[in-house]
Amino acid sequence: MSNQPIRKTQARAMERDRARKQAERHNTFTHALPFVIAAAVVLFVGIAVFPVMNQTVSGTPRLQVDQEKIDLGNRIFNQPVRSVFTVKNVGDGTLKLEMPKIANVIEGC
Repeated sequence: MSNQPIRKTQARAMERDRARKQAERHNTFTHALPFVIAAAVVLFVGIAVFPVMNQTVSGTPRLQVDQEKIDLGNRIFNQPVRSVFTVKNVGDGTLKLEMPKIANVIEGC
């Protein structure tokens, strides 16, 4: 550049160029943002799912219950009762429990 002072029209033109370049950089970032977010989500899901998919089940599950029998004494027939017991996996495999089955009681038993 020369040592001459910059005229106002030149300063305005330079400012417009600076603003245009800044807007172009902003637009580029704005257009790329959805792709960056999508890539981050895919990467996160991949990291979260990969260990679960590669997990191998080894060993044998073994169920242990703290009491084998539950005596509730004499109760009115067809009235709900509750009992609490502890179930524990003492094996070295994964124990999967499904919905508990409801016991049907026959009168006189």
